[in-house]
Amino acid sequence: MTNLFDELTRLITKQGLNVYAEGEATIIQRTATRAVIPTGSTPPDNATPEQLLVRALIVITTYEDSEDFLDWCSEFGYSASDPGHLADFKSIGEGIANFRALIGEERLSELGMMLRIGQAISLARPR
Repeated sequence: MTNLFDELTRLITKQGLNVYAEGEATIIQRTATRAVIPTGSTPPDNATPEQLLVRALIVITTYEDSEDFLDWCSEFGYSASDPGHLADFKSIGEGIANFRALIGEERLSELGMMLRIGQAISLARPR
């Protein structure tokens, strides 16, 4: 089974992606196309591009697993009446659309599945 970090390294190299943090967002960029994925917290200064992509994938899978805005708010304990949360939700959706444009629907789906499998294995391991 391919390691997610190895796969992300290949993706960055093959697609010529520039991945970096800007405040609480992960930026994935190639030439004129740019995807901004708000992650809700500032990453450590020494975060690698692969670690930043994992942060973005966690946000993406949570967003995609939510039925709608209210479900997403419930997942994080956010107030649905706060306009800032609606703006964040819409911004994530826009970032996902731009990321899809960069790497393709199928590739994004594969990466999300790899993340979910890795999380399930981690949770299943005895402590």
